[in-house]
Amino acid sequence: TLPYSQTIRRHHEEHRHHDLPSHHASSSSPWSSKLHSTPFDLDLYDNLNDDSDLDASSNPFQPKDASSNLLPPLAVPNPSTTKLTLGINKYSHDTTLCAADATTGHVLFALSKERTSRTKHHGGNIASLVELCLEQLNLDIENISTVVMNNHHHRILPFVEANVDHMEWEEGLGINNNGGENDDGYSDEYNVLECVEDKLEMSHHLAHAYSAAAQCPFEDGMIVVMDGMGETYRTMRRAVEDGDETYVSDLTLAQDDGDGGGDDIQFIPSDIEERAKLSYFDWREAESVYTFEKKNGKHLNIKPIFKRFTEENTPPTLYNHGFENMDSLGAVYSRSSSHVFGDWNACGKVMGLAPWQGHVWDSNDGNDNSQQLTSQIIDKPILQGKLYNNKEDGGLSIDKSSMMGLPFIARIDPDMFDDEGNMIRTKKYDFDDNDYVPPGNNINNIDDANAGGGSGEEPSPLKQLPTKVALDAISLASRIQTDLEMVGMDFVKHFKEETGETNLCLAGGVALNSVLNGRLSRELGFENTFIPPYPGDDGIAVGCCAFGLFGRSSESSAGDQDTTAMPPLWNETLSPYLGPMPTDADMKEAIAWASPWLDVETISDETKRNDLIVEELASGGVVAIYNGRSELGPRALGHRSILADPRKKGLVRFINEFVKKRESFRPFAPSCLAKEAGDWFDLGEHAAAANSNVSPYMSITAQVKDSKRDMIPAVTHVDGSSRLQTVTPEAEPNYHRLISAFFKATGVPMVLNTSFNTLKSEPIVETPQNAIRSFLSSMGTIEMLVMGDYVIKRKEANIRTLLGEEQKSGVMTPPSNPKRAGAVNYQTTFSVGLDGDDDDDVSSNSKTLVQMPDRPMHNEKDGGWFEILDDLDGQLLGICDGSTGVNEIMTQFTAMAEEENYDKITEADQFLLENILRRLVRLYEHTLIGW
Repeated sequence: TLPYSQTIRRHHEEHRHHDLPSHHASSSSPWSSKLHSTPFDLDLYDNLNDDSDLDASSNPFQPKDASSNLLPPLAVPNPSTTKLTLGINKYSHDTTLCAADATTGHVLFALSKERTSRTKHHGGNIASLVELCLEQLNLDIENISTVVMNNHHHRILPFVEANVDHMEWEEGLGINNNGGENDDGYSDEYNVLECVEDKLEMSHHLAHAYSAAAQCPFEDGMIVVMDGMGETYRTMRRAVEDGDETYVSDLTLAQDDGDGGGDDIQFIPSDIEERAKLSYFDWREAESVYTFEKKNGKHLNIKPIFKRFTEENTPPTLYNHGFENMDSLGAVYSRSSSHVFGDWNACGKVMGLAPWQGHVWDSNDGNDNSQQLTSQIIDKPILQGKLYNNKEDGGLSIDKSSMMGLPFIARIDPDMFDDEGNMIRTKKYDFDDNDYVPPGNNINNIDDANAGGGSGEEPSPLKQLPTKVALDAISLASRIQTDLEMVGMDFVKHFKEETGETNLCLAGGVALNSVLNGRLSRELGFENTFIPPYPGDDGIAVGCCAFGLFGRSSESSAGDQDTTAMPPLWNETLSPYLGPMPTDADMKEAIAWASPWLDVETISDETKRNDLIVEELASGGVVAIYNGRSELGPRALGHRSILADPRKKGLVRFINEFVKKRESFRPFAPSCLAKEAGDWFDLGEHAAAANSNVSPYMSITAQVKDSKRDMIPAVTHVDGSSRLQTVTPEAEPNYHRLISAFFKATGVPMVLNTSFNTLKSEPIVETPQNAIRSFLSSMGTIEMLVMGDYVIKRKEANIRTLLGEEQKSGVMTPPSNPKRAGAVNYQTTFSVGLDGDDDDDVSSNSKTLVQMPDRPMHNEKDGGWFEILDDLDGQLLGICDGSTGVNEIMTQFTAMAEEENYDKITEADQFLLENILRRLVRLYEHTLIGW
């Protein structure tokens, strides 16, 4: 038991009725909560109403009681007659839902599960998303008429959802929850959707193809799908042979087209049917090519013409389904991601690391001996050959020798230690370019970076050189990126010549590689290139929805069906902003939840808001934007973004290290006015025809023009490239007006844009509460959060208010009483060791952590544990119950009488008072207490 337990227990027994607002409380009473009586006695008691300054009644942002008859902003006008077509990706990673009006074809809602669960790439069941979708649209489950779905690991209808009783049995035992980490809803009606009769599954690459072709802004063209792994060959073949009408694939379309099951499709290997019979496991889709044509705004005909399969080389029951041992372009590239970063899904980091090849760092060995550092070139290709040939005829050849042995992520190199063996560098991939510009005054915003998820290292004005393992990682990243571009360019060029198509659609996980996308769009002579904002598996839901709406109208699948009742084809690209619509009441409730730590100004005039944002950006500040519906896909496109000035190079390290808390080498993207983009970036010969709007979804990397690179160094990568978002007034008028205001003020028609998420391993923020939590967790590195009409800044810890020294209208205010943000749990650990060789020289250390789920900065990912400094911190946190002021707190630790003035106390007591105040400020800054 800690020595201050009795003190805390006494204070809690005397003052049981105080607590700060809880985000678990009901919306009608968001300030009510339960509180543990002490960190050690877990007696629960009800809190009573109090009259403190933090009471809900005095909060101007406390939402008023709303009528239960108010409809959500996305509510459909005619719920009784509305029928929904749902497209679903489930039980794999990136569980996603897309919902459209079955009559009009209008897409009403789309969202990935990760945004609500706060776990990146979250898979599993779809129940929570279906419920949220129906709630947003003001519909019931009976309004769902058609469901089209995909899970590329295995079939859904015959193997998973054919027996709900068995699903309940599995759920009760917590087993076989299909990637859902035993989350609730596996056997729920909103996941199984038993009441829907019209259900269909479709194959993985075909769903990718539909996600692009159905909405691209041209009438015909070629679709290239390059992925990690897709559907198994046996699954597709079995459905054809069994005449299974609940499943459609490329082979189904070929059979309906009179092909007999795929004779007109080029397969690699060409004897795939025989090989699949002899394989220990199976073969999976790797790369596919389709052509498509739209007719009369009503018919969409997609025709598969090529498909390469990759063998499952190891048992699919192994880690990640044996993905790292497959031989698709996406899987091999992903293996490099695992080798370098320990994460198969960090391919974007590999792409950002590759351009550092050839960069030279000037170094000094500490003895005034200058030297240069650079990464070595890996001469032997990892990928080479032609995807469209059999292996014996010059097909794809793979050499994984550079990705064998101990992965880089597990290496600890000598240059990470000093001469005494002390670790001096904890980050393998923390380095700057040779022309490093320190963050400068931005660093002044950092206080106690180690706490609250900070970097753990002091901000350094010195240039960080790459470690040996970082140089090796650069070599590998460069090799795999070069090979991907070489093989991918040859592949697409071949089928452009084979088909004669002049328009290109790209989909599949490889289409997230914006460097390859840029080369494909500029160098192969395509007139138009379209890449949806979600080429990865979140886009599967959109493709499934598109097939549910239009698939049966295609010439190769319509058969004898009546297509007159089909909705018209989408006549323009879908908006990426398809998530839930936050209301003003939602924002007010989130502000009320964290109001003790926020300064909020309401500015309804958009022009004034934009001027304020521009002023902050131009002064070097970082601003977070939360506006409207969220984007579908992995890229923030102005609705959930962190913005900065692209002219200030020092912001690169500052935002990477202290705002995003990630590797310092990673580049940032510009959001640029499309009309001005051609003056700043090399966009290719066909950009003018598209009014330079070549990359509305941040899908293409382009070179910054030489004359402009010094003007926008914060968005110019080390090789002069930039992953570009082009912004038009038609697609996003609010964001366009903001960038235009920055252009007018600075002469630069773009802002630095990165996704709004500051907590490690979390996806982009979704709700207003997510936004405020992420903003506060930035510990002041984000100067301002603009959420709707609300301009929000972090409130300074006001000591004068705490001490009762602040005047209002000439009257001295009474002291404020610090108050905990909610129930608190304590955890103390002790370690004992020997110092030196003397057995009597024993050292011991203790560490105390606190967990407070109701505080705005609570992070479930690490259990929400926050390390306090020592026992005094713990005592203060226990005493801060909302009824005890600083004077009373001082009486707990000194002989000072409660009525004594501060100027009469002893020097020792004065020192203690200052110490206590500093600690209260720290607890306040981490939202553990408020006043």
